[in-house]
Amino acid sequence: AGMLLIPLLFISLGIEIGGFGVDCRLGCGSYAAYGSNISYIAGNLSTHVYVCIFIVLVIMPFSFLMQTNIIRKQRLDAVSREGSFADEKYFARAKVSDALLILGFVTMAVTGMVPTEALVCDPWLQPSGKCFGSGGYFAQTVMHGIGINVGIFLFLINGTRRLFLAMSQHPEYATWAKARKNIDAQKAMLWTGMATGYSAAFHFVFWLLITNFAGALKVEHNMPVSQLCMLYRTRDECVGGHLTLEQQRLLGDKYRCRWNEKANFGIPACILDKCDVDGILDKNRVGIVGEYLGFMFFSLGAGILLIWIQQAEQEAFKINSAWEKQKRRVSTPSSSK
Repeated sequence: AGMLLIPLLFISLGIEIGGFGVDCRLGCGSYAAYGSNISYIAGNLSTHVYVCIFIVLVIMPFSFLMQTNIIRKQRLDAVSREGSFADEKYFARAKVSDALLILGFVTMAVTGMVPTEALVCDPWLQPSGKCFGSGGYFAQTVMHGIGINVGIFLFLINGTRRLFLAMSQHPEYATWAKARKNIDAQKAMLWTGMATGYSAAFHFVFWLLITNFAGALKVEHNMPVSQLCMLYRTRDECVGGHLTLEQQRLLGDKYRCRWNEKANFGIPACILDKCDVDGILDKNRVGIVGEYLGFMFFSLGAGILLIWIQQAEQEAFKINSAWEKQKRRVSTPSSSK
């Protein structure tokens, strides 16, 4: 039942991202003008996005953990029934795979708690000695990156192994040829989960390539703290009033916040000047959509496959146990003779 929350969570996040993050009508007043990924937006621009991503990355892994625990308990209960497993090595292999899945889901929650922070200064300003950098930024960046990447990697690699283990226990899925024949609701769930989950890899790769690895290779995709123009509510702040005279001197004409007296209601009056240099605005828009779709497909696919593993193994253990009992009944009379 907890899995039903996942689509609703992504709908709420999608409304926020679509309405304020990538809407072309907002121009340089959209989130995409400042950052190339959802975590950057959550950590620097929007408390609404932060709340959404926090809830998604806590509730979703928690739901996955609960489903994995159901799978583990089901496997442990099957030990008491002789002949439940088609392969003697299955139990030990499944035990390791489930432990790695749990590790991956726990690390995913860390990403929601620690979003991406903006750089204090642009790289060209670092030699001035006026940019304070604490170990906190480095720690946050590492924790955020490790959290989501470890979680996704462990599921795509180890989750695939766990899926194959479940298939090996069920006579209807012992081969791919059998899995393709006589498609019923359960087999449709398997193929839907695989198509949805593994398509996420394409979206993630597309997002990373179009945004120069989320700004890691081209920092212009993500603005530093001093250039988060849409956060400034007054004209004085927008034109540099929040900066000291020394900071204004160092930034000079590279300070890009501009006040728009003709801004419509609902659009920030303070915008980033020339936000679409080298097509960065459009690339960030497409990249954010790619990240969102990849994350959504991964989550839906993972949820579907976890449910399928639980249902398939539940059925497989009963079939295998019944088959073992039947073999023993058949062999008993012959042995007595």
